[in-house]
Amino acid sequence: MTGGLTPSRERLTELFLMLTALPSPSRSEREVAEAVIAGLRAVGVAVQEDGAGPATGGDTGNLWGTVDGDGEGPRVVLGAHLDTVKPTDVLEPFLDESGVFRNAGNTILGGDDKAAIAALLHATELLKASGEPFPSYELLFTVSEEQGLVGIKQFTQDALRSPLGVVLDGSGAVGGMVVNAPSMKTMRATFKGRAAHAGMEPERGRSAVQAAARAVAAMHLGRIDDETSANIGIIHGGVATNIVPETCVIEGECRGHDEQKLAAVASGMVDAVHQAAAEMGVDVEVDLEHEFPAFALSSRSPAVRLGKAALQAIGLESRMYGAGGGSDANILNARGLPTLNLSIGMMEVHSADEYLALDDLERLCSLILQIIRLAPGFAPGGETAER
Repeated sequence: MTGGLTPSRERLTELFLMLTALPSPSRSEREVAEAVIAGLRAVGVAVQEDGAGPATGGDTGNLWGTVDGDGEGPRVVLGAHLDTVKPTDVLEPFLDESGVFRNAGNTILGGDDKAAIAALLHATELLKASGEPFPSYELLFTVSEEQGLVGIKQFTQDALRSPLGVVLDGSGAVGGMVVNAPSMKTMRATFKGRAAHAGMEPERGRSAVQAAARAVAAMHLGRIDDETSANIGIIHGGVATNIVPETCVIEGECRGHDEQKLAAVASGMVDAVHQAAAEMGVDVEVDLEHEFPAFALSSRSPAVRLGKAALQAIGLESRMYGAGGGSDANILNARGLPTLNLSIGMMEVHSADEYLALDDLERLCSLILQIIRLAPGFAPGGETAER
């Protein structure tokens, strides 16, 4: 079943260039969503859309559907996200003479995650047109993944019937398997001081910027240890050089694979904020959000064993590694669905140097076909939290 299907490089190129030419920053995924809906409906796959768009201030909800084949029901759900980080220039994707996709504009290519979308659409086209038997499977396309996994958090997982999940959202050459990924907390602190003329009566002011600077200086940032990090990425405040700044906002994050360590780092950041505010005599409001939990899959996890078997079937060795960022797999694993995140060939993501080899896109499509073929042989094992 599905073993003899060969992806079309021409069709993959057509799909990928079409998708990456459509801008789809988080909360504005409508054009790409319509392309996905049209592509699936053309091969007889019904697509459903939830209310994640209105709930999160976006124009599009999560999409999902079942590709009906043989067997009692779908055995695996394959996921990708519709959004990209915001392009900073025109999107002009092209395939160069060496067989590598790039963007002619000085911005992202959008392979994160449109390589996955193109490969999923083409794999489904191949299966539906082949006339060969294949196992049923589910497709899930989420929104606002780049904004802290916002879309998947809104998705009602009861809509899925599969016992296993595979998310296609890892960077690096095809063959990589993300078996653990960190938890993340974000922090936003708003310092509120007192404005005054900086030259005539600075002593009457209370500098929110100075308080914020003192807080940041007191934090332990950067690489904390081999599984924990922290960062302050945004600072803004003040309105003029001759005014003691009344307000200053800092925004940051911390990530870690150990929840207790992460909680201690987050607590330290919050403590630094409150201490600096007290020392400078300003007020402060702190918002600390747990964006997503960590996950770790053991080698015995059915999702990991499925990934290894599928890679072996296309002649590739699997490379298990831990990621520094989150994906929809974090949320699906936390909800009890064993889910692996696979590398899809995208390189230098979120930058103007982003590229993707057509060879990797072809391998990705072949890998998807093997995952679908082999999924019925891997029973769920409930090992998503095991290290």
